[in-house]
Amino acid sequence: MVIGNRLSAASSKVKNLLGFSSTDSPSSAEVPSVLDRTGFDGSLEGAEVIGRSPLSYVAAGESVSPMMGKHIGHKLAEYGLDDIQPDEWYPLRAPLAMLFDMREEYGEGSMQNMGQNLPDHVEFPPGISGVEEALGSIDDAYNHNHRGGAIGFYEFHKNGAGEGRMICENPYPCELDQGLIRGVAQKFADSPVQVEEISERCRADGGQRCKYRIEWVEV
Repeated sequence: MVIGNRLSAASSKVKNLLGFSSTDSPSSAEVPSVLDRTGFDGSLEGAEVIGRSPLSYVAAGESVSPMMGKHIGHKLAEYGLDDIQPDEWYPLRAPLAMLFDMREEYGEGSMQNMGQNLPDHVEFPPGISGVEEALGSIDDAYNHNHRGGAIGFYEFHKNGAGEGRMICENPYPCELDQGLIRGVAQKFADSPVQVEEISERCRADGGQRCKYRIEWVEV
């Protein structure tokens, strides 16, 4: 997703929260692998993410709780991302490791809430007018904000009026994806949205991909 201009100063805010001056930098911890924490087995060698994505995680975490937002910023800085610029590219392994750490420390529910809040901190392409278009745009946004490596995809299929299916095959925590799908759909729906996992074996249990059924009311 494309982060809005209101997050361009988020990196400085993160540093201030952590007590760093503009010239200070925390020592970087070794970034742990995430491939042993998900069933996704794509290669992350050379994979990068644009800075506005991890900045949006800080903002979405703050929407869950100020403490979580601060903790996300601290963990990103610990892994070497302490001066994030929205339009610069960074190794994907650092924000991924942070997200899995947050899942372990705050629980699956908080990770879903964080994903659900992400659409409030990004800008959607102009012209999107409904749930189907919004859900279909997730993969385009994903590829726009990532490059390199075998990073997978989001694949949306409409099953009928007010119902669709999303396949998530990527290295991100599946709870974040489930929250993101609900948040994107709710942003363009006029009614509550239901998101149900229908995977035979989701990534959290060692599967390669997660599948979700999405239901909403079309008007």
